[in-house]
Amino acid sequence: MSAGLDPSRVERALAAWREHDVARGIHPVDRQAVRATEAARALVLELFDRPARDLYNACAQLGRLLADAGASPSLAVSTIDGAAHALASVGVAPDGARVPSARASVAEGYFAAIRQAEREEARRAWDPPACLVPLDDTTVAIAAGHPADDGEGLAEWAAKVAAKVSKSGARAAVVAGPEAAKREIAEALRLVGVEARDALPPRKWLRLPWRK
Repeated sequence: MSAGLDPSRVERALAAWREHDVARGIHPVDRQAVRATEAARALVLELFDRPARDLYNACAQLGRLLADAGASPSLAVSTIDGAAHALASVGVAPDGARVPSARASVAEGYFAAIRQAEREEARRAWDPPACLVPLDDTTVAIAAGHPADDGEGLAEWAAKVAAKVSKSGARAAVVAGPEAAKREIAEALRLVGVEARDALPPRKWLRLPWRK
C-alpha cells in the first residue's frame, strides 16, 4: 500500500472513481465495464505514487480489461481523469506529470486488445467449414487464406481443416491461396490420406455420336 493511500482512502477513492465513470458512460456496457474492472482500478490507485513503470503497466492492464468488457473508446481514454479526480477527492494530489502517461497507457492497452481481438476474429473466419466447398462426393475446394504470419497458428488451422476434410469422406482437395498456407494444408492433408491438388482435372467432354 502506498504512503498516500491507506485502505480506507483506497475504498473511498475507488467509489468516487466508479461514480465519475458511471455518470459519464455512454451506454450500459460502459457502466458494466466500470464494475467489472474494480480490482484493476484499485491497483492503479495504489500505484499512483509508486515507480512509474508499475503504474503504467497497471494502466495498460486496465485498458485491456476495459476492452474485454466491451467498454467504449471514450471511457477508455477518459477514465484516468476520473482516477485523478477521485484521488483529489480523498486529499491525495496525483503527480500531474504522470496523468497524461497513465492515460496513454490505458489507451495503448485498450487498443492493443481491440486489435488482437480483431485478428483472432479474422483467423476464426477461415476455420472449417467456412473455408470448405464440396465439389462432388469425393472432392472439396479449400480456400487457404488463413493469415500466414503465425506459423504455429497456421499449422493448427491446417490440422483442423485436414481433420474436417477426412471426416467428410473426401479423397481429394483443390487448394487455393498463398503458398505458405497451401504447403501447410498439403502436408496436413497428406497425413490423413487426402490428395492436395492445385486445380480440377480437365473435363472429358462426351464425343457426339455423329462425330468421328
